Amino acid sequence: MHIFPAAVCLALALALASSSAAGPPVAGRASSSSSSSNCLCPGDVDSLVGAYVSLLSNYTDATANEYLVPDFTDTSDSINILAGNALGSVTFGSKQAFMQKEEAQPDNLPIQVSSVGPVSCDKIALIWTATFGAGRPVRGITILTAVLNGIQWQIQSFDVEFDNMAYLVDIGGSYKLPGQ
Repeated sequence: MHIFPAAVCLALALALASSSAAGPPVAGRASSSSSSSNCLCPGDVDSLVGAYVSLLSNYTDATANEYLVPDFTDTSDSINILAGNALGSVTFGSKQAFMQKEEAQPDNLPIQVSSVGPVSCDKIALIWTATFGAGRPVRGITILTAVLNGIQWQIQSFDVEFDNMAYLVDIGGSYKLPGQ
């Protein structure tokens, strides 16, 4: 994590905590300190990472509507190669496209986040695993880009890559290595 944004968040949070007007933070809402600095604070990071896990583990339209901006995008060559999409292309070009896919075929991945960071003012890197189906652990990395929308941080985009061969086997597929 960059020291300056963390120091700004900490200083502003301490100032607010000493103020008699400061109330408890609201879940999913940006803290006053992050609104002042336009940088993610630890509570904001936790909220967005939790939303990411929820979107892929236990999808609901309510979570998507609360946390994804309308022009949300998801880019993943790991998904694109399995779906037959052009590599390097956007996988889901809008919140609506992502929601339609999840409504029709939810991922329901048992995602376990093993590491969060580095974090910048508007980006969160996280490493995760999911073991399901055939029991092959799938390890992935996601970069979330966030945007402060009024008083709430929302997710602008996912950039995701993962072990798509293990994923393929876990969903019942198979592959053959060259020369076999």
